Amino acid sequence: MIKVSPKSGEVKRGRQCSLWQDVAGTSIMSSNKYYMLISSLPALPRGFETDRLPITLERLESRLRMLEPQDAAEISRTLAVLKWSAQFVEVNDAAVAKRYGELMQAIVSPLIREFLGVIIDVRMVLAALRRRHQGLGPPEIGIGHWVEQIRRNFNQPDFALGRVYPWLGSFDQLLERGDMLDLFRHVMEEAWVYATRRLQDYDTFSFEAVVLYVARWEIIRRWQQLQPERGRTVFETLVREALGEYAEIYH
Repeated sequence: MIKVSPKSGEVKRGRQCSLWQDVAGTSIMSSNKYYMLISSLPALPRGFETDRLPITLERLESRLRMLEPQDAAEISRTLAVLKWSAQFVEVNDAAVAKRYGELMQAIVSPLIREFLGVIIDVRMVLAALRRRHQGLGPPEIGIGHWVEQIRRNFNQPDFALGRVYPWLGSFDQLLERGDMLDLFRHVMEEAWVYATRRLQDYDTFSFEAVVLYVARWEIIRRWQQLQPERGRTVFETLVREALGEYAEIYH
């Protein structure tokens, strides 16, 4: 987990290059800082299946200390949501859904809300596939955009979500074969393609560019944790981390 330590000081919210600044002089200073930050980061590869991380965790954390205080706090909240989603501590799925809503309300950036939504949606779909594969019924309560869609179309191979997730039709076969590496590759690719596509919508030297850099770096790191020779054991560990309590609810 990346730890971001905001710098001391207060910054007003606004609409300039940093999400929260509205004073012209401060905005220029912020722009320069983001130019320095982005310029200090090594380029990420075109795909996530690479042999090594372009930058170590320690060096990335050091670079992120250049963030404006409010932006650092926003990324910290984002990482908190991701950490929570990997380790649900609530006692039941209703409490999980309630806590997720509370955490998401604290997120200001529309891009971050959208990105987290994409991740949660994929995790929810994967959880429902595992549930069906084990002969269980549809989830009664869940999180993300597709809970009702999954419940209504639980017996369809792709939950009627084939246009959104074209790879869903092959997931049951992957589960049957125990091809965990290929299954996990699909999940990572979904997040990677989204982050790469959205990067084109923002200025190169912006808060959003930092968010998407960290997101893609994290995808590379997670993929590298899955060594082919470790097979199913590693995959199950990563799925349990990703699904948290849902790995038990949908067990």
